[in-house]
Amino acid sequence: MHANFNALPSLVALAILVAVFAAIARHYAKERVELWLAGWFLVLVRSGAQFLHPRNAVSVRLDLAIGLVALEVASIAFVVSVAPMADTRRRQLLLASTLALPALAYTDCMIWQVRFPGFYYALVAIGFGGVLYLLWQWYRAVTPYVASVAAGGLVLSSLVIWSIAAGHSDYGVHLFLAAMNFFAAGLYWYKLQRASAGVIATVVGFVTWGATFPVALVQRTIAPGLPVESEVWNLPKYLVAVGMIVTLLEDQIRQSEHLAYHDALTGLPNRRLLQDRLLQAIAHADRAGHKLAVLLLDLDDFKEVNDNFGHRIGDAALQQVVLRLSARMRASDTLARTGGDEFTVVSEVSSAQGAQTLVSALESALVLPIKVEGRLVQTGVSIGYAMYPEDATDPTELCAAADKAMYAAKRGSRPLRSTGNPLL
Repeated sequence: MHANFNALPSLVALAILVAVFAAIARHYAKERVELWLAGWFLVLVRSGAQFLHPRNAVSVRLDLAIGLVALEVASIAFVVSVAPMADTRRRQLLLASTLALPALAYTDCMIWQVRFPGFYYALVAIGFGGVLYLLWQWYRAVTPYVASVAAGGLVLSSLVIWSIAAGHSDYGVHLFLAAMNFFAAGLYWYKLQRASAGVIATVVGFVTWGATFPVALVQRTIAPGLPVESEVWNLPKYLVAVGMIVTLLEDQIRQSEHLAYHDALTGLPNRRLLQDRLLQAIAHADRAGHKLAVLLLDLDDFKEVNDNFGHRIGDAALQQVVLRLSARMRASDTLARTGGDEFTVVSEVSSAQGAQTLVSALESALVLPIKVEGRLVQTGVSIGYAMYPEDATDPTELCAAADKAMYAAKRGSRPLRSTGNPLL
C-alpha cells in the first residue's frame, strides 16, 4: 500500500472543513449542524480512502467499500438534516436507517461481486417501500411534497432496476449518490425557502455534486482516456460547504435582527417594535376614522411564582400566559412584552365599549390556573387602558395614561380607563 499524493490537497482541504464545522457545532446548538459535521467527517473518510492506494485485490475492494459507504452515509446525513418531518432524534435515526441499510447492503454486495440479481431487486424494493411507509406514517395525506418525494423515489428505483437488468449493478451506486444529492438540494430549498446567497450556493453545490456521478459514468464510457483533474470533481463539495457556512451566518444575522425587536422568551414584540406598531396603528386610525385602545396589563403576584417554583417554572408559565392572552385577541391586534410581567396591547376599536369587551376577555383568560410540569400556577391580571384620541394623541402620553389606569385598577380603584392626560 502506498499513498496517492494527488488526493492530498483534497484531504487537507476537507480536514480543514471538518475542523471548521466542529468549531461551529460547539457554539451552534442545532441538530442540523451536528449532522452536517458527521457528513463532512464521512466525506473526509472517503478522501482518506482515496489517499491510500492498496496493491492487492482484497485491499482495493476493502478500500473501495470504506470510501463508498462513507460517501453514501454522508449524503444520507445531509438529506436527514433538512428533511421536514425528521425533527426528532428517533425520526432522524428511522429515516437514516431506511435509506442506509438497503443502500449499504447493495454497495457491499456489488463490491464483493455477489451475482444474484434477485437479491439486488429485493433491496431496491425494500428501500422504496420503506420510504413510502415513512411518508404515509408521517403525513397521512398526498400533498405536493409527498407526491414529489414518492415520484423521485420511483424514478431512482426504476433506474437502479434498469442498471441491474443491464448487468451494470455498479451504476446503482452512482445513481443512489446522485439522487441523494439531488434530494438534499431540493429539501434544503424546501426547508429554508429563501433566495439568499448561502441557500443558493448550497443548492447549486448539491445539484452539481450529484451531477458528477452520472457525468463520471458517461466520461468513463465515452472518453475513458480524457484527463480530468481531481479538483474539478471536488469543486461542488467546496461550494456546498461554503454555502452551509454562509447559511449559518445568515441565520445568525436574522436571529440578531429578530431579537432586536422581539422578546427572547415569548417571541412577542418588545418596546422598540411596540413603538413602531403604535405609530402605524395611530396613522391607520386617523385615515380610517377609527379609535384606538392601548391596554397595559400587569400580572398579579407573579413574582411569587418565581420565588415559590423557580424561574424555569415561571418562564414556562409566562409562555402559557402569552398563549392564553393571544387566543382572546384578534390577529390584527398587537401584544407586546414591555416588562418582566407587564404586557401592552394595541387594538383598533369602534368605541370605549369595544375596549371594555377586550379587557373582560383578557381577564377571563387567566381565571383558571396554569398547569406547568404538574404544578398549578395561579395568577390574575390588572388592566388599564387609554383611548386614542380622547385620552391622548401622543404615543408616549397614551401609554402613560394606560399605565396610570392600570395602577388604579391594581389598587382596586376602578374605572380601568384613564380620564385625561396624566401629565397635566
